[in-house]
Amino acid sequence: MEIIKRDQVKPLVSEHGEASSRTASPSIADLHRHSVAEVTIEPGGRSVRHYHRQQEEVYYILQGQGQMELDDEVHSVQPGDTVIIPPLTRHLIRNTGTQDLVMVVTCAPAWSPEDEVPVRD
Repeated sequence: MEIIKRDQVKPLVSEHGEASSRTASPSIADLHRHSVAEVTIEPGGRSVRHYHRQQEEVYYILQGQGQMELDDEVHSVQPGDTVIIPPLTRHLIRNTGTQDLVMVVTCAPAWSPEDEVPVRD
């Protein structure tokens, strides 16, 4: 068993205002099949538009308001909403509120940079 303290994980910060703390992943734990991250997006910030070749991704919104783009569909999201993102689905999330947008993100198989494909805006 492992316990990973959130404040001991250095977040990855994107140029778009997204900070991702991988709290459980093969890179930091004895974990092989999935990964968990806490993602924070500042007001006005967004994730990078991308898709995954193999990974299923789930976003669970904890705080804030946002706009989720899935291929050509746009949906509003708020605390308590769960977004299911199948492989090959182009997606991004944008913070449309006045406070940080905070969510838990899981991937199966585990997130890896090799599986993530950026899509030009």
